[in-house]
Amino acid sequence: MVLMEEQIWMQTLIPKICKTHSEFKTKNSASGFTFLEILVATTLLVLLMGMIVPHFFALFSKAHEVEHKHLKSVIKLLRNDAVLKNTSYCLLFDLKNQQMMVSADNPTGNCSDNFLQEPRMLKTHYFPKDFSLIEARPAGSNYISSDTDNDILEVHINSSGYVTPFFLLFSLPNSSKSWQIESRGILGELELNQR
Repeated sequence: MVLMEEQIWMQTLIPKICKTHSEFKTKNSASGFTFLEILVATTLLVLLMGMIVPHFFALFSKAHEVEHKHLKSVIKLLRNDAVLKNTSYCLLFDLKNQQMMVSADNPTGNCSDNFLQEPRMLKTHYFPKDFSLIEARPAGSNYISSDTDNDILEVHINSSGYVTPFFLLFSLPNSSKSWQIESRGILGELELNQR
């Protein structure tokens, strides 16, 4: 009999305890986000901002600033790669086709005909239609390559990181403004000036 009473008591009491405990838990549990959820959302937001912000600022940059930054990045990448891999590169400026190409030097020291495609920064780069390259020559010379049959300037970057000095002149279509980019020193530091 006692055993039967205990069994009945347990059958009625345990569901009541569980029900009260679950009601207490739902009433007192705070609603909101966990630290992990906030951390994941913040990380995703930072990654998206890192990809979007440079493109946003590029919309408001002027063509000469964009070309200067691009050329500066390409030279830095090629110099570092040339020193690390003990190889030489050619940076080619084509006045006729308004483009910049990168190739590796062949064993004879001339520029190869195979242009680099990787990384993306080294692919053939076309200058904007509203900002044209009108002069490309070695620095310190009066040679203007646009008046000759050869409309390509070769800039060599050797395995020690030395960059052949060069001079580029860009202009707006109506020739109202022009900018020059000139390399300085053996490291190819670029200087941008309005002309």
